[in-house]
Amino acid sequence: MYLDFYKFKEFPFALSCDERFFYESEIHAEALANMIYTIQQRKGMVLITGEVGAGKTFLGNVLQSRLGSSCLTVHIQNPPQSGKQLIKAISSRIGINVSSTADKITILEQLEQYLIRLHHRNRLVALVLDEAQGLTPASLEEIRLLWNWEIEGHRLIQIVLIGQPELRQKLQNPRWEPLRQRIVLSYHLGRLSPEDVEKYIDHRIRVAADEGCLASFTPAAKAEVRAATDGIPRSINILCDNALLVGYAKGVHIIDRAIIAEVIKDMTCWQIKSSPVSYELNDRMDFAE
Repeated sequence: MYLDFYKFKEFPFALSCDERFFYESEIHAEALANMIYTIQQRKGMVLITGEVGAGKTFLGNVLQSRLGSSCLTVHIQNPPQSGKQLIKAISSRIGINVSSTADKITILEQLEQYLIRLHHRNRLVALVLDEAQGLTPASLEEIRLLWNWEIEGHRLIQIVLIGQPELRQKLQNPRWEPLRQRIVLSYHLGRLSPEDVEKYIDHRIRVAADEGCLASFTPAAKAEVRAATDGIPRSINILCDNALLVGYAKGVHIIDRAIIAEVIKDMTCWQIKSSPVSYELNDRMDFAE
């Protein structure tokens, strides 16, 4: 709707997980690099947590892309509730023709043998489970058992758990101590800092810009965005997209603080904050602490 007005070739704040729009803040870049290293070197299980809208799924998609064709990556969002359904889903995604009447033991045997064959062909296999905070005890137990599969001292499948903070709390239960000990890399994706919010907005506009792009956000507008969204990427996208729509309706190319305030008042259920909220910079969280 407003693409021609601002001279965009595409929408800069769409909610899709297009890797070109991925903004590598310090914590995102560090987490991604270490995730790739841990998987490629078969070091151990990975845990990534973050609030709703923090970019966890986006990070998982970028991870899959960066691992490339050298790694067979199975990315499952909203994993099934039962252990059998989880194993069945993994087997199907990995390329096994699973019979609808097969029992769990048969499926597990097929999966293990398939992974062994891939190992002998030097194929790396990674399982990325998104929204993992919803995993049932039965599914968590299956993940623990999957991790135990190895041959010649090498794990047959590398596992990444991605979820909301409840997942981290769930794994603190003494019952999951054996699983927790297998996690060698852990990150929590916090809110973007004020500086990162500015860079995030500029980055997405730059990627979407056509020649002679006219859109820009004033420093005060960016500060208001940070205050209103608490630095959550998904919320930033929603607010900035609506701000561009209002700017288009008003016939202005520069998004100022007044437009942001208008969007917050009329187009969202958020509250206007009198001053930007202060948050600490994203921190790497040591799971052992």
